[in-house]
Amino acid sequence: MTPAEAAAALLRMMPPPLTTTQLDEYGISVSEADLSLISREILSLNLYWILAAIDAHIPPGYRAAIREMLLRSIKATWWDKGFIGSGTWEDYLQELEERRARYGYLVDYEGMSHMAVSAETASLIEDHGFLSSEEDRNKLLVLLIDYAPAAHYGKLLEEAG
Repeated sequence: MTPAEAAAALLRMMPPPLTTTQLDEYGISVSEADLSLISREILSLNLYWILAAIDAHIPPGYRAAIREMLLRSIKATWWDKGFIGSGTWEDYLQELEERRARYGYLVDYEGMSHMAVSAETASLIEDHGFLSSEEDRNKLLVLLIDYAPAAHYGKLLEEAG
């Protein structure tokens, strides 16, 4: 598998940007602005797991090319179409690096699982104040687990390796 093929396969494996209809299926009702924020956090969570899988399963000489192609595709399919809110792409990349550092610490130094990292993402979303109950948090956790298939990314790259 070439770096371009690996990046394309990872992008195809990612869940598409959320819609309010999809959130309604989980029993979560939010505004379009809130939808963008949730989509942004889900994208960052997915990219954390994807980039970790790249680091774990891809030879060092190919990692940068795959990352670059993947991020270029993400920019075209998520950012440029307005699915993840406002600001600049560069601001988002900085935010992504902050999330990666935070999640990486939780996984590498605290020994947290995929589900615990999803709970951390839920907390980041909750900090914005549009989830009102423990029931909403539980619904959000189910959504995050469904929409951030961490194990699938590593498996894909391991098989391709």
